[in-house]
Amino acid sequence: MTAAEEKRMLRLQYKARRQAVGPQERESSSEAVCRRAYPFMKALRERHGRPLHLCAYFPFGNELDITALLLDCRKRGDAVYLPRTDAASRTMSLHPWTEHTVFTSGTFGLQEPGPETERLDPEHWDKLDAIFVPGIAYDRQGGRLGLGAGYYDRFWHAYLEALDRAPLERRRADRAVRLGCIYSWQLAERVPMEAHDIAVDWLITEDEIIACAADAELPLTGRNGGRE
Repeated sequence: MTAAEEKRMLRLQYKARRQAVGPQERESSSEAVCRRAYPFMKALRERHGRPLHLCAYFPFGNELDITALLLDCRKRGDAVYLPRTDAASRTMSLHPWTEHTVFTSGTFGLQEPGPETERLDPEHWDKLDAIFVPGIAYDRQGGRLGLGAGYYDRFWHAYLEALDRAPLERRRADRAVRLGCIYSWQLAERVPMEAHDIAVDWLITEDEIIACAADAELPLTGRNGGRE
């Protein structure tokens, strides 16, 4: 069986599981994941010594809801950018989320910043500190299975190109951390990965924080949750 065929089968399996998520499970799991993520984001701020620049997304359907986490990040001074998708090119642009942001229904019915919303130019993508990456299934090594359109794979490679083009005075020693905030049942034994697929560095579930990357050494406090 090819990797593409394996992915197709896994997508069907995990999409069916997500479709079965009820309101109570979604609410309790989302609350637990956000609670566990608060100290993680605090540690990331302390590591950089300043508020963060985050690429995030609004949940779709029964996807785990990280809106409370993003609102908390904004409250603490972080800049949160949301994607707007272009279905023709299957690419994304980033737009700051503020109290003035106007939303429209975009690709797949997702709520996205409107076409007139202020845009973060790719030449400034190098300022990103973390990227929240949605998906349907993941494994403990950071393997990620998306829905198949490839938006985030393309975005990641465009982000790396933006890092390479950044002026020397803005060059950073590290790249943005890739995070997955997920239901614990989204953990698969193995996710087949192809050359163009991006992995994640950290996974946050209701039960644990998983360091997927071998060099993931972010000092965390309050791993068991609690807003700090």
